[in-house]
Amino acid sequence: MSHPSSQDSPVDNSSLPEPQIATTEEVVADGTGTPETVATSEPPAMDSAVGSTAAPQPIVATEQAPAPAVEAPVSAPTPVVPVEAAAPVSAPVPAPVPSVPEATPVLAAELAPTAELAPTVELAPTAEPAPDVDMNALLDQQAAIAGGVQQVKVTDKVSGVVVRLGEEHCFVDFGGRSEGMIRTIELKSEDGEMAFAVGEPIEAFVVGLSGSDGGDIVLSRFVSGEARQADTLYKAYKAGTPIEGRVMAVNKWGLGIDLEGMRSFCPVSQVDTEFTEDLEQYRDKTMTFKIIRFRDRGRSIVLSRRALVEADQERDAVSVRDMISKGAQLTGTVTRLESFGAFVDLGSRVEGLIHVSELRHDRVNHPQDVLQPGQEVTVKVIAVKDLGERRKERISLSMKAMEKDPWDEIRKQFTTGSVMMGKIEALEDFGAFVELAPNVRGLIHVSELADRRVNHPRDVVSVGEEVKVAVLEVDNKRKRLRLSIRRAEQVEGETNLKEFAERQRQEQASEGAANTSMFDALKRAKLVE
Repeated sequence: MSHPSSQDSPVDNSSLPEPQIATTEEVVADGTGTPETVATSEPPAMDSAVGSTAAPQPIVATEQAPAPAVEAPVSAPTPVVPVEAAAPVSAPVPAPVPSVPEATPVLAAELAPTAELAPTVELAPTAEPAPDVDMNALLDQQAAIAGGVQQVKVTDKVSGVVVRLGEEHCFVDFGGRSEGMIRTIELKSEDGEMAFAVGEPIEAFVVGLSGSDGGDIVLSRFVSGEARQADTLYKAYKAGTPIEGRVMAVNKWGLGIDLEGMRSFCPVSQVDTEFTEDLEQYRDKTMTFKIIRFRDRGRSIVLSRRALVEADQERDAVSVRDMISKGAQLTGTVTRLESFGAFVDLGSRVEGLIHVSELRHDRVNHPQDVLQPGQEVTVKVIAVKDLGERRKERISLSMKAMEKDPWDEIRKQFTTGSVMMGKIEALEDFGAFVELAPNVRGLIHVSELADRRVNHPRDVVSVGEEVKVAVLEVDNKRKRLRLSIRRAEQVEGETNLKEFAERQRQEQASEGAANTSMFDALKRAKLVE
C-alpha cells in the first residue's frame, strides 16, 4: 500500500513520537514518500501503531551468521519489500491521498554495507537437542513385553529345557530372546556320562551376556548370585583354603584339573615336593590342591599340591625341631651328596649337613667314598643356628663324633721326642705328610726335611718312601703331629742319652741302696764305727 506525499496528510512526523528503533525489515515514511531502513543500537518495545509489520521479516538470515556480529554481505541478496501499514498511526485519515508508485526494492547489503548487526539483533536461545533414542531397542523391548519374552541379566536364575547337545556346549530354551549356552561338561556326571537329555528340564544361572547386543546368554549350573563357584574359588584363593579337584588331563607340563566345572592347571613342579616323572598315576584321581593364582574371574587358575604337602611337613617339623639340640643323637636319611658334604633328612624335610671333615676321623676326599643317597645314618648334632627359620636354618651334623676318638691312643703312643719310621703319603709345597700308623698322619714342614734349603719336598723325598722321623710336637687342640727328618738323629741321640742317664741314675740309686745296707750290717757287727 502506498503512502500519501501531501503535506496535509494527517500522518505527520512531527506529530508522532520519534522512532527509536526499527529492524532491517521495517520501513517508515519520512514525509517525502521515500522508504528507508532505520537501525538503532537497542531494540526497545515499540508502540504497535508505529512501524509495526504484519508480514514476517524475510531479509534476516541468521543461519548465514552464526556469530552475533555479521559484517559479510549476504551471498544471495533479498529485496526489501515496502511495509503496509496495518492501521492508522495516531488519527484517522480525513481525505484520500494520491497514490505514490511503489518504491524500488532496496537490498539490505546496499542500504547498510558496513553496519554491525551484533548490537541490533538478539537471537533467541537455541533449545538443546533432544537425546537420541534407539527406536529399534524400544521396539524390541516393546515386542518382548508384548510377546512374553523373558528379559534376563547376569546372576539371574532361569528354568528351561535342554534343546540341543554338543561336544563343547549345549543349548537351553528358557523363554528368552535366544537360547542360553551352557558348557557340556557341566551336564555330565562324575563318571563322565551325560546326565541330561534333550527335552529334560534344567535350572541354571546367567553368568554372562555376550555379543554386540547382549543377545548371547551364557549359563552355568554351578553359579548363583555373584558367580558362586568363581566367588568361592576366589575366597579360597585369598584365604589359602584347600580345595578338591579331579585330574581330567595329563601332559608333560602338568595336570588339568576340574574344579566343579571350572578348569584349572597344576604345573609339574607343583605336583609334589620332588620332581615327578610319571604323571599318569594321577589321572582320574581326586586330590586336594591350593590355589596359587586366580585371574580373569576364574578363567586362569593355577593350583599347587606341593604347597599343601610342604605345609603338612612344616607342621610335623615342629616336633622334629623340638628334638634338635647340640649333642643330640638322631637318625636320618642321606638325601644328596656334594663335594663339601652330605645332606641328611632328619624327618619332615628338616635337613642337616655333615661336612666332609665330619664323616670320619681320617681324611675323606669326597662324601661318595663313604655314603650313598638313601643310606640311613646315625649322626650327632654339633651346632644349631636359626632353628625354625626355613631359609636361615643351619644344622651341623657329625658322624665321626659317634665313633671313638683315636687321638686318645695317639697321645699315648706318639709322645714328644719319640723317633719312629713312617711312609711318605703326600707332597705339598709347604711339606710332606707321613703316615705313622693306620689313620695316623703327621706333617713334616719343608724346613724340617734337610739341613740345607729345600725348594720343594720332592727334591728330598718321594711318595711311598720310608723315612725316620722324630715327633717334635703333639698338638692336642688341633689334633696334629709335627714331625722332622733332619732332627731325627739328633733327637734320637738325645733320647738315647737321656735314657742312658736315666738308667745310670737308677743303677746308682740301686747301688747306693745296696751299699747302705752293707754298711748297716757291718756297723751292727761292730766291725766299723
